[in-house]
Amino acid sequence: MSAETDPQTAREQAAAWLMRLHEGPVGLEEELELELWLEAHPANREAMTRVARAWRMAGEAADLPGLIAARADALKAMGDAGRRASQGRQLGLPYALAALAACLLLIVTATFYFYSGGETYRTGVGERRVIVLDDGSQLSLDAASAVEVRYDGERRALRLLAGRARFEVAKDPRRPFTVTAGGRVVVATGTAFSVELLHAEMRVVLYEGSVSVLEDSPADQAPRHVLLPGKSRIPADRMLTPSTALIVPAGSSVAARLETVDVARSASWEQGQLVFSDEPLGVAVERVNRYSDARLLIEDPATAALPVSGTFNAGDTEGFVDGVATLYGLRKLRHNNSIVLEPAAR
Repeated sequence: MSAETDPQTAREQAAAWLMRLHEGPVGLEEELELELWLEAHPANREAMTRVARAWRMAGEAADLPGLIAARADALKAMGDAGRRASQGRQLGLPYALAALAACLLLIVTATFYFYSGGETYRTGVGERRVIVLDDGSQLSLDAASAVEVRYDGERRALRLLAGRARFEVAKDPRRPFTVTAGGRVVVATGTAFSVELLHAEMRVVLYEGSVSVLEDSPADQAPRHVLLPGKSRIPADRMLTPSTALIVPAGSSVAARLETVDVARSASWEQGQLVFSDEPLGVAVERVNRYSDARLLIEDPATAALPVSGTFNAGDTEGFVDGVATLYGLRKLRHNNSIVLEPAAR
């Protein structure tokens, strides 16, 4: 955006790209450019907030007197931008960035605003479940997991409340598919991926297609991508390709990271097996606990960090405990319905 940027120009750019968005999906590469455009001038971010809010409000309460002016303002800006484009002025990159900003802001705002009140699907300890949603998307729930689903005419908003779920998304570019978990939002249109909530992190495994992974943000601010560490601060989802996992720590002090995964192994829980490949013992224990009423506990951080590899039948807690205890010389202490694993030297 040039130095002559003013609020009206910024609004026109945002509205023009909202029009472009309704014609079809935009590429993920443009999302990085979005960040640059938002930072280029204060009017840009303000415009995204104003136009997206106007669109959202218009869709939910079009007849409220207080919203009619906002919708008219946004539509007028769109019309002005369209006329300028038709007179030979190209939309160009700034318009593209503005539209994507408005798009993502609209998606995320709607996700947090509308997720409540939907239907919740749950599984108990040791139970797995497959649900076909209204649009044909398929939801596979791991044991001891829960997902809240809220669909309407404009969005498909889901929230992972606990555990792990795999999503095979039916394509519908007009209704983005969002999964909120651990303070992040995964945005997709037609793809296959899983999201898992663990004690210390959130994991996204991509099986096919592509997704955006965004940080939680206030409803009146444009969303920001989860970034990889380093000077370039690249959005993590640009590097998230099929057969790759994005691990996002629960706190902000530790950076997100990417790992290559074996797709068949990573989805083995859907067939009743737990496959670990150099997983920290603490993470493996969290997954094993989804399948047994006998709770495994690890109180020693060094023990929890020990790497675990191998294939175990889901629900065979004793087999898992015996294997790990033998491998690392751990002691098993039983307390009521719990088993504590600790170094034998204690």
